[in-house]
Amino acid sequence: MSGLTRNSSNPPPYFYDLKPEQQKNWMKTTRRMERNEQLRAEYPPFQSPSNFTILHLHHYSSIETVEELIMKARATHIYTIDTESQIINKVAKGALVQIQFIHSIQESTLVLIEMFYLPNQDSLLFKKINELCSTIFRDENTKITWGPFDNEFKNFHLYGLFERGTGTINLQVSRIP
Repeated sequence: MSGLTRNSSNPPPYFYDLKPEQQKNWMKTTRRMERNEQLRAEYPPFQSPSNFTILHLHHYSSIETVEELIMKARATHIYTIDTESQIINKVAKGALVQIQFIHSIQESTLVLIEMFYLPNQDSLLFKKINELCSTIFRDENTKITWGPFDNEFKNFHLYGLFERGTGTINLQVSRIP
């Protein structure tokens, strides 16, 4: 269903009474609306996966949960990854890593690794989380990030869980003209 009521080829009569800057803004907005209509006609609406699971990893996670994730990671080859940092005493520290396992169009698993609440690095649980991260970040997997990998993970190196590898795609979000 189209919601467009403007046409850049046929502006309304009041358009010519607008100041030049207002005309420019009207045209720019109208072109964006036309582009959105074109995209709406060209692509189907986004459908969220009907079957997705969200899991938090921290020091209370069970080893069984992490082992199940390792098995899923071995069968998964496409991931989307995003990170969040927190400023503490004017220093950015890696706080959260979000990893989405793309199993299929209908199914995905979202893992939230809570960096401030990781288990002790000598524990079996930490070693299993490290194994999970190593499996995800293998070279043959495709990893889609919201920016350059090194920039995404610059505040996370101290945790020793994330290695760059190859197969990383930087998703650059751009504005529609």
